[in-house]
Amino acid sequence: MAETPMTRVLIFGGKTGWIGGLMADLVKKEDGIECFLAESRIENRADVEAELDKVKPSHVLMSAGITGRPNIDWCEDHKPETIRTNVIGTLNVADL
Repeated sequence: MAETPMTRVLIFGGKTGWIGGLMADLVKKEDGIECFLAESRIENRADVEAELDKVKPSHVLMSAGITGRPNIDWCEDHKPETIRTNVIGTLNVADL
């Protein structure tokens, strides 16, 4: 299988996330690669699909998710929101 050249990268979680921000910094240093930071919320499948159709990335990097603020206890106390983002949202990105 031929390798697809990385020319347009869409990063989910790169706009506000620490790891995604680091990934964006690395991608932006590479010549010939356009880097886009996703605007859509990954739990909203229609918005993710529309953004993928708009950007038409050659590659998608995924680092979005809820980690809990102010700490991980938030995730325990807000299980539906955590599952909606960290599980369903991730599946949306992987599926589309």
